[in-house]
Amino acid sequence: MENQDFKIGIKMVWFLVMGNFLLTVLGALAKIQDWEFSQLFLTVGLMLFFSTWIIILSDMVKNKIYNKTFWILTMFIIPTIATIFYLIQRNKLLRLGQRFS
Repeated sequence: MENQDFKIGIKMVWFLVMGNFLLTVLGALAKIQDWEFSQLFLTVGLMLFFSTWIIILSDMVKNKIYNKTFWILTMFIIPTIATIFYLIQRNKLLRLGQRFS
């Protein structure tokens, strides 16, 4: 199996990851401050989070990456941090996966 890129483009995935992070943090802060639309921010942020989590997890499963088991387990243990670090390290992991497979 060769390296397959994301179906929607890496820039769009980065936009979704940063958007879900910012909306979730904004929604949590708004909930603490009792803003009127706090539930809307939190709901949209969490929906974006779950959609990007599925996109990145499917990318991990279908590509040959180095330490695939570690990355998939990390997605379940610390999902927010794992998505950002995986996107940063993705090209390096794909090269190492090709070399050591």
